Amino acid sequence: MGLRRSLARLGPGMIMAATAIGTSHIVLAPVAGARFGFDLLWIILLAHVFKYPAFEFAARYAVATETSLIAGFQRIPGPKNWGLFVFLGITVIQGLTILSAVMSVTASILVVTIGRLSYPMWLLLLGVFTIAVHQTGKYAALKSGAKVMMGILALGTMVAFFGTPPTAAELGRMFVPSLPIGSTLLVASLFGLMPTGINVAVWHSLWAVEHLEYWKEETDVPRRILGMSQRDLAVGYGLSAVLGVMLLSLGATLLRPRGLVPNGIDVALTISRIYTELLGPWMFPVFMITAFAALFSSVYSVMDGFPRAFSTIMKILFPGNAFLERPSNPSYWIFMVVIFAFSLVTNTLFPNPVLVVTFVGVVSLLVAPVLYSFNYYCVTRLIEDEAMRPGRALKLWAVGGIVLMTLAAGFYTYTRL
Repeated sequence: MGLRRSLARLGPGMIMAATAIGTSHIVLAPVAGARFGFDLLWIILLAHVFKYPAFEFAARYAVATETSLIAGFQRIPGPKNWGLFVFLGITVIQGLTILSAVMSVTASILVVTIGRLSYPMWLLLLGVFTIAVHQTGKYAALKSGAKVMMGILALGTMVAFFGTPPTAAELGRMFVPSLPIGSTLLVASLFGLMPTGINVAVWHSLWAVEHLEYWKEETDVPRRILGMSQRDLAVGYGLSAVLGVMLLSLGATLLRPRGLVPNGIDVALTISRIYTELLGPWMFPVFMITAFAALFSSVYSVMDGFPRAFSTIMKILFPGNAFLERPSNPSYWIFMVVIFAFSLVTNTLFPNPVLVVTFVGVVSLLVAPVLYSFNYYCVTRLIEDEAMRPGRALKLWAVGGIVLMTLAAGFYTYTRL
């Protein structure tokens, strides 16, 4: 009964993991291993460690104020609603690009496993199906599906990892920063998307607000609710870190020696060699189903998160607007259709999932310092209950994260220019 109740409490953290464990893990981690061995393993650890406060702040703000970070952005000092307008711009840019990335890889799996239809047709069917699923349930289905899909992916990856474990010295590269020649673009992308973009922290606050009602059935003490939200986040966040390390390791151990680097429409086919080379051809359908489940979870989360944030911002910016206040929430559905249409066009013109994912990672890195700083301001200045604000250690940790993301974004920009 205790285990069942503990699993039932898991909500926003697992949805965050479902969003995170997609393109960054299934594509970028094996690509990094295949191209540079264990040299980039340190990035996975560094990104997870220093981005953690940004996500912790999301649940903290939601529990303390019973509102999302978007409401906090509205209260940032300066010109009226400037923080919201900045976040709106980031939401539009990332909504257009991130959905393109996750849909490109998901559709590529359908192409190499089922075939019959063209890549653009699978993109179309995938998007239409996802929108239809959203109309039937949204959050409850998202939470349940996330738990099942993460379990399937974790099991399959762990079996492969322990079948060909790296040496202690190879895993030790996790603590030795290095920057191989030609790795700058991939490093920037990994920093941006590991475990996921910081924009997902804002979604996490939205999901946490929805989940508050359930947490309150357990206790009405804010500190205890915060503890439950932190444990929930730790499960999803920890799973993301472990799988990121494992997938990069598998790319380095099984793909690099064979000269296999995932690229193009066949990206999923190349990555499947991680499992089939080790466990046999029977693992091919198992991996494809697992990968599709995890990536579809990301598609589903992204197609909910960006429209949810967009519609919330629009209602705050334009209060009392009859169109925006309709029960059907038209701005949510309109934005969902817009980002889907952009994804369809983009991936048809540029049918290379690895290229699209890498570009999206860089965009996520460039906007990360802004969003991280917004989150920091909200929890340190806008939470009235001093006991619910982060302690000194967590604040220093967050400042370190903001500085690191700023330096990484600046270094990448400098090398490009």
